[in-house]
Amino acid sequence: MVMNIRVLTPDRIICSTTADEVVLPGVTGQIGVLDGHASLITALDTGLLRIKLDQKWTPIILCGGLAEIDRNQVTVLVNDVEELVSLELGEVTAELQKATVAVETAETSKARLEATLDLKKAAARVEAVNYLTN
Repeated sequence: MVMNIRVLTPDRIICSTTADEVVLPGVTGQIGVLDGHASLITALDTGLLRIKLDQKWTPIILCGGLAEIDRNQVTVLVNDVEELVSLELGEVTAELQKATVAVETAETSKARLEATLDLKKAAARVEAVNYLTN
């Protein structure tokens, strides 16, 4: 059996499709969802959502939000998503290194918080490129 998944932002529907498996970026780690998963509502972190259908993974970079799993329906409500257009591994790897340095050298807690968010996005981009090229 397949699950239905919808990814929504406040102003648009990002996708509405079926999936064999879903991996969500939870705030305490990745959450794998298969057919028949127990009902659950969870907070999502900035990171990579992966949707598997017919042995192919589709990555979507999420910018925080919530997910509700109810029987075979997964609804993901997020603040925003980042489009995966023309990402190259060398470029996103360099961004990841730059973001890592920014976190390490942040002088205030506000700067560290912003740098950490940029680091999460950069790491998700690298992971997304790896899924798209494999």
